[in-house]
Amino acid sequence: MDSHDRDNASSSDASPLEVLAFFLPQFHPIPENDRWWGPGFTEWTHVAAARPLFDGHLQPRLPADLGFYDLRVPETRRAQWELATQYGVTALCYWHYWFGGGAQLLTRPAMDLLDDPKLPHRYCLGWANQTWTGVWHGRGDEVLQQQRYLGEADNTEHFKYLLPHFTDERYLTVDGKPVFHFFRPNDIPDLRQLVELWRQMAVDAGLPGLYLIGDADGTWLHDVDQPLDAAVWNPPPPPRGHELEPEFAGVPLRESPRVFPYDGTYADWLLAGRKANIRQYPCVSPGFDNTPRSGQRGILLHKPDPGVFETAVEEAVRRERTMPGPRMMFIKSWNEWAEGAIMEPDQLFGRAFLNALERGLRPES
Repeated sequence: MDSHDRDNASSSDASPLEVLAFFLPQFHPIPENDRWWGPGFTEWTHVAAARPLFDGHLQPRLPADLGFYDLRVPETRRAQWELATQYGVTALCYWHYWFGGGAQLLTRPAMDLLDDPKLPHRYCLGWANQTWTGVWHGRGDEVLQQQRYLGEADNTEHFKYLLPHFTDERYLTVDGKPVFHFFRPNDIPDLRQLVELWRQMAVDAGLPGLYLIGDADGTWLHDVDQPLDAAVWNPPPPPRGHELEPEFAGVPLRESPRVFPYDGTYADWLLAGRKANIRQYPCVSPGFDNTPRSGQRGILLHKPDPGVFETAVEEAVRRERTMPGPRMMFIKSWNEWAEGAIMEPDQLFGRAFLNALERGLRPES
């Protein structure tokens, strides 16, 4: 269904299922990445250089239909949205990088949406609130950009920056409340104060409030008075003990990435959630493999399978249909190419994962 024909999400029992895919903006050069990694660096730099680390390792994963795109090109942005909506995605959750004191990175893709109101994206923002280090790129624990939490004045400036998005007609809302996602809510020392401030600022700006979602990552889930409205179970690969045997990878354990099977067990893990007295939304993933960034220090799901993904989508949809609205399902991710979490067509699977999503979203007969 085209986004122009859809109402925004509602909290009523008749609410539609929103299908949100996390969206990485690191597909255009920025001065900071040029300085850290060399001129012209983008996510494609790691993707193109990836090589298999053991027999059967599915690398490199190279783009197909959309090519090695640049997010500064509006035709690319339009093609991404048309592809996403064709197979059932209803909104893209753009990662947003605010490091405190006005320091930001990778701002252009979201700002281009504001500059081009006719660009057909239905979207929301997710604050990727974490320090950037070189740990996944062979530079140890070197801090590249520190995540800082500077208190009320900075939180106020952050909200002011977000407000033009919150009032954009394409922005995802629940009962008119803009949806915003916190990647690591547990890391925010003044989370409750920030939430109270932002909710009041939203009302002062003429909005009915905010609908705030956080990753189910820590102790905030167990607060008696939850500061957020909902959580999304956005897990890493399963804990240690579920790896494949080291000889399977064909290399000694000390030299091997952590390898997990992409099978029904992982699909169950994706949908398990955590015990908490808060609404939790499911998150499904077409795969994970960050070895293009991390090499032998990486983590991967071996042999991603569209059939397993389709089953996970079906189960997520089934669960959401039993819940009161608003109803949402997250996908991790639309275009995390250097982490192997890819819905966009590649040269190995083509549109198989998109087709699996479309089938999994079909109403039960």
